Amino acid sequence: MKSRILMLVAVMVLGGAGRALAHHSFTAEYDSTKKTAAAGVVTELVWRNPHSFMRMDVKGQDGTTTSWALEWGSVSQLSKDSITRTTLKPGDYVEVEGSPARDGAARRMLIGSIKRPSDGWEWKGRVQ
Repeated sequence: MKSRILMLVAVMVLGGAGRALAHHSFTAEYDSTKKTAAAGVVTELVWRNPHSFMRMDVKGQDGTTTSWALEWGSVSQLSKDSITRTTLKPGDYVEVEGSPARDGAARRMLIGSIKRPSDGWEWKGRVQ
């Protein structure tokens, strides 16, 4: 009986370890002392916990298109601001500002604000 309890405890501890390691601090990934901006077309919105993500295609001045990965808050945090999984859809043109990734070569950003000029929708307020 004692060995079964120990095995159950071990499974519970190891089972939760992956989730704990998967979560990271925003400050470990993004430089909040710097700001960056990008504008482009939403290609994907991944609505999930612990952080939601958005992908966006940005057209450069030379005509080339690059894909950006934008990190946002959790489902519950965004829901408090009346944001749903359908607030932004693929094809929406958006202007985004936020904190750049600490890896300067990465096309990643922690979202600080978003504007959709087509209808005036906007969200402000860094989610942490």
